[in-house]
Amino acid sequence: MEHLHALLLTFLETTFIFAGLGLLHSQRRSIGQSPFYMALGLLLLFSHFVVAADCRVVLYGPVEFSVGSVALFLPVLAALLMVYISEGTLATQRIIIGFLALFGLYLYLGEITRLQCNWMGFSLSSGISAPLLDNLLGETRNSMNLMLFVNLVEFFLLPIVYTRLKNLRLNRFLAIEGAFMSSQLVSLILFMPLAKPLQLDETFLLGNFIAESVGLLWLGFLLWLYLEKIVGDIRSGEKSPLDIVVAFFGSYGRSKELEANLREWEDRYQVVLENAGEMILMLSPSGRIIDANISAAKHLGVNSPRELVTRHLFRRMRVAATDSFDLSRIPAHPVQFQCVIRDFKEQELLFSCSLSPIRMRGQLLLVMIARDITQETRLAKEREELREHLIHSQRIESLGMLAGGIAHDFNNYIHAILGHVDVITMLYPSENPEVTRHLEKVTAIAEQAGNLTSQLLGFARKGKYQLTTLDPIRITEDSLALLGPRKSGSINLTLEIPPGLFIQGDAIQMQQVFLNLLLNALDAMEETENEHRLRIFGGAAANAPVTLTPPPERKIEPDDFIFIAFADNGCGMDDETRVKIFEPFFTTKPVGSGTGMGLAMVYGTITNHQGWIQVESAPGKGTTFYLFLPRAPREEAEKASKQPVAP
Repeated sequence: MEHLHALLLTFLETTFIFAGLGLLHSQRRSIGQSPFYMALGLLLLFSHFVVAADCRVVLYGPVEFSVGSVALFLPVLAALLMVYISEGTLATQRIIIGFLALFGLYLYLGEITRLQCNWMGFSLSSGISAPLLDNLLGETRNSMNLMLFVNLVEFFLLPIVYTRLKNLRLNRFLAIEGAFMSSQLVSLILFMPLAKPLQLDETFLLGNFIAESVGLLWLGFLLWLYLEKIVGDIRSGEKSPLDIVVAFFGSYGRSKELEANLREWEDRYQVVLENAGEMILMLSPSGRIIDANISAAKHLGVNSPRELVTRHLFRRMRVAATDSFDLSRIPAHPVQFQCVIRDFKEQELLFSCSLSPIRMRGQLLLVMIARDITQETRLAKEREELREHLIHSQRIESLGMLAGGIAHDFNNYIHAILGHVDVITMLYPSENPEVTRHLEKVTAIAEQAGNLTSQLLGFARKGKYQLTTLDPIRITEDSLALLGPRKSGSINLTLEIPPGLFIQGDAIQMQQVFLNLLLNALDAMEETENEHRLRIFGGAAANAPVTLTPPPERKIEPDDFIFIAFADNGCGMDDETRVKIFEPFFTTKPVGSGTGMGLAMVYGTITNHQGWIQVESAPGKGTTFYLFLPRAPREEAEKASKQPVAP
């Protein structure tokens, strides 16, 4: 019964030691590699102390085994194979080199201590005697020298056999047990020739072999369980069975150089990643942020990437309507899409995104690279609007040149008609009232045609202008007076033009502009049953309630312009109508109710005065015309403000 208790205690100790090594190995990323390596070195050293002390346990009958080689040295072998499987060849090289250094250092210190023990007059005042210490160190040296060669063979043999078995497509458990059993057989073969010279009992060698084989079977199971359940970063792919030997004897320096290069490239990669202009985030499948770079923190409105960790990104994302990608589904391959992201300052930004699934240590993750295209999209939209505005301006410019040429020739024909009517009336006076009435009708029609050609010439910038300093308030009041009390009294009019605003222009042409806009507003409001409200307001161009969009070919200073706006609550216009309103002869009025030249003349006159027009309108919401005109020089404005107002 006592023998059974000793056996159980030995194997229980083996289990606890390996469990401790496994715990240190599993926590190496938290506490570092040093505690694990130090524990291996101490175990190896202590195992040789126990072997030198010749501590044995009875297996059965006269068969015994060494406690140090089973309970202490076997966990070291298992830990070496564990490092090779989980961390690779280079880490295993480090352990073997460390063991060799430990052997050499201990042998050196042991010999120095033995030399001191044999000095003349040396004695120990307490504890064990000098001869006993000398004997213990000598036996330990012999044990270490004897096992050095065998241990090294086992250290190299374990990775070679394991790799060979794995390359034969055996599962990990069988490969581990095969490597352990192979090392035991080789160890027994190497020890047998040394049994007689070293006076080793063959029954002791057999007992050691049986105990170590059983212990390695048990440790192989524990190692397989540890690797299957805990370690997630075991390397895959085939290796060369002799890579540990080749690396150890031929390329350790090269391996260290490659490792240094790898660290250098990792540092470079980290610098590039952190300073990239695009957002780079690592996400969980649910959209929780795991890692992010500096650009992501900047775009999402936080101070550092650490503040983004554990926050959910998908809850703040909205995929553009033109894309069919669904954030609730994990993509099977990289996808590209545009999305709107609401940052943590509650501002919405437009991004061009790439989302790629990856697997890291067996876990599915998502890598998102996003580029802010908010400003780019806005500029593209503005460029498109500018291009359309330029095309529209060029079309109207072409129409103006055509209309100017036609109006000039047509005006000559009208003057000829009026001249011939005057000659007929002078040379051939008729007493027939019908003839006289028809001639007067011809004259009236020719004069109306002359007015039409004058409007065409004004649109074509070929009219004659007499520039003076004008007060928009006075022009508005005069234009309202021309409408008469019947028309002007039917609307709720609000005039909000501050005094002191003066422009330079032709008084007659500007009055025609104001009058045309008033008439258009009245016509638009007559088509609705609501109360007719017209608001005329103005001020400095910089204070206009719309974004200034002058002609693209001109550079303007807002302080040099004023605006006058005519806002009605009429029927309004759709976009298609609004684009065409300044084209000559375009009208939405019934046949016979309009010539389509009113707004064309307004456009030509304002353009010829170095200004521009902007229009806001929507069906059922009314229309607002904004006239932007150059401000009169300060001296002229002061002079005009001192002149008395005519009664």
